Amino acid sequence: MRIIHVHVTYWPVVSGLGIVAQKLAEGMAKLGHEVHVITSTRGAEGRPRYEVLNGVHVHRVRSLKPPYENPTYPLEYPVDVIKHADIIHSHHQSLFVTKIVEKAKDLGIPIVMHIMSVDTLNDYPTSIIRLLGPLYEKWLLKKALRLADVKLVKSYRDMEILRNKYGIEAIYVPDGIDEELIALPSMAKEFRERLGIEEPFVIYIGRIHKLKGVDILIKAMSIVSKEIKNLKAVIIGPGNQKRYKRSVEKLGIKERVLFLGYLGEKTKIAALDASTALVLPSICNYAEAFSLVTSEAWARNKPVIASAVGEMPYRIKHMVNGLLVPPRNPKALAEAIMLIATDKNLAMKLGSEGKKNLVTWNEVITKLLQIYTKAKMQVE
Repeated sequence: MRIIHVHVTYWPVVSGLGIVAQKLAEGMAKLGHEVHVITSTRGAEGRPRYEVLNGVHVHRVRSLKPPYENPTYPLEYPVDVIKHADIIHSHHQSLFVTKIVEKAKDLGIPIVMHIMSVDTLNDYPTSIIRLLGPLYEKWLLKKALRLADVKLVKSYRDMEILRNKYGIEAIYVPDGIDEELIALPSMAKEFRERLGIEEPFVIYIGRIHKLKGVDILIKAMSIVSKEIKNLKAVIIGPGNQKRYKRSVEKLGIKERVLFLGYLGEKTKIAALDASTALVLPSICNYAEAFSLVTSEAWARNKPVIASAVGEMPYRIKHMVNGLLVPPRNPKALAEAIMLIATDKNLAMKLGSEGKKNLVTWNEVITKLLQIYTKAKMQVE
């Protein structure tokens, strides 16, 4: 089968959805399918416009991107690639993806689309986005729903809103984890020795971005430091650390918060192994559409403390498989961190319970290939 995945970014650009597209594309290529990825040049200006990576044909198209985060608009369309596809799988209904999919629709190619972050801008921290963003995202959503032959979701929140508000039934296909991640021996000792960290620590993994609530974690750690003298926070991920480091120094907790930047996958998992808990203090619904790192933490039997935004309340059941706290509330987050840090039995229970509902990438790929085949037959 000739399969095309479409997303605005792809390796080596680091993004959650870019990793998902990579896992699916490479997994399908290993099964013998001819797999292509159409992506933008955004963040990958130094890479070739076309290259083959781990058996996947990567096509980067010139695009226009304003100075703020979104949207990205394609300036060209690889029609010669699209017209030979058996199926197009688009990841998110972003402007870039939707424009590529429009071209595929014109060529009669069946479209499978993951619909994500439905109606999530109402609580966005920037007032102009909070005011105008819902109009823009609803316009894109309605366009995407018209284009998609098969609608997928990875979030029970999105599934519920699509059904109740838009009358759309979507198929639930979440992100997976690598099978070896469950069986891999703990690498906690190696991580601690490499970094010279002896004290217990909670860990944040993700973009260093205002929506992710890193500043909330820092404020929470200033509270925790007064109660628990040897607990640290380790912050892992790409992004500008400067303002957060200034906050740490201003609060007098420079020794309690470590910024490690972007780490490779193996080192990231080793850091999870060594941690007490994963903390995700995101401040709005838009920031948490699924959270792959939550699955990775559960695969390593680690508890998750998260803000009750986006998909998190649908995945995490408070005191069952994790802890939920109100967003933008450093005091509540500090209390949750201290509870986990001082109750090892609870931490073990929450981590092991979370592990029960995980699926592997192989299982996800098998389900998607069945969906692709059915969609192709229906269009024909």
